[in-house]
Amino acid sequence: MKMFIVLLCTFPMMALAKSQGLTNYVKMQEALANDDMKVALSEHKTLCKKDAVELKAEYKDCGKEFKEIEGLRESFKRLSDFYIKHADKKEMDQLIVAECPMAKAKWIQTKGGIRNPYYGKSMLECGQKI
Repeated sequence: MKMFIVLLCTFPMMALAKSQGLTNYVKMQEALANDDMKVALSEHKTLCKKDAVELKAEYKDCGKEFKEIEGLRESFKRLSDFYIKHADKKEMDQLIVAECPMAKAKWIQTKGGIRNPYYGKSMLECGQKI
């Protein structure tokens, strides 16, 4: 019975990553890498609106007002942990997980060169694929 309950609680999280396709998350990651607060904030709001039920269990920043990009970047660390944990393997074939030791954080991005969302243009290529 416990296993059944665990599966019921886990299934919505697995379905989230697959149904969402990580599209808005990756758009947010790219916006942060480009120091574009307006687009990053818009994508954050979209994610919270679309995935509110699933996100709220592990990510408490939905509905939070961000005035500075640094705060949004700090929040993105927790958001990244959520999506890395719940990402669908098939979707991840088109993406990579990268890590910035200086920010002590990971993120998901499209394949190709590193695009660090935590430092943006000042250290855009800082990080490594993991």
